[in-house]
Amino acid sequence: MNKQQLLNDILSVLQTIREDKPKLEKLHAFVMKEIYEEPEEMEEPEIPKKFKRVVAEVADSLIAGFVCFVNPDTLELEEIPQNTLIEPEDYKAMTGESIEDFQVKHQEWEKCVEIKPPESFDSFKIMERFAEKVPNAGLREKLIDALNRRKPFANFKRIVDDSDYRQDWFDFRQARLEEYVYEVLTDEIEEE
Repeated sequence: MNKQQLLNDILSVLQTIREDKPKLEKLHAFVMKEIYEEPEEMEEPEIPKKFKRVVAEVADSLIAGFVCFVNPDTLELEEIPQNTLIEPEDYKAMTGESIEDFQVKHQEWEKCVEIKPPESFDSFKIMERFAEKVPNAGLREKLIDALNRRKPFANFKRIVDDSDYRQDWFDFRQARLEEYVYEVLTDEIEEE
């Protein structure tokens, strides 16, 4: 049996017992004791001093919905709203100007690294990692539950905003985005 078939079999068994709390508790206890292994703590990369400022700025801009362009030689930064790049008509409707009239510096640079906001899946993984690390068991369960329901982003945000861990979330997200930015930046520089 291949991995996908095994997974399908396991999921079908779970479906049959999903309403039976004692069986779910028994399965959970078994999995936690016999199978589950704590993921190893990933070592956070040390961002060289040269890149710290631009990495932090790009991470902030990604949160705000910008696509960033970085000159790897000068570390000059240009930010463009993501929607402008996706829907040029919306830009024209909002500003009255054509996207072609938008003055961009990065096209004149000899080298340029484009850094887009992480995909939804990656953003979800960041929220999931945060939820797993929350020391308050009740809040941790609420956040994990929110991530497994409809509209996980909105539900997660609402719960974390109403908690004592709001600033912890902002700090955690910022650190993960800085890691992401540094990784994209260094991968592009190494490929040259």
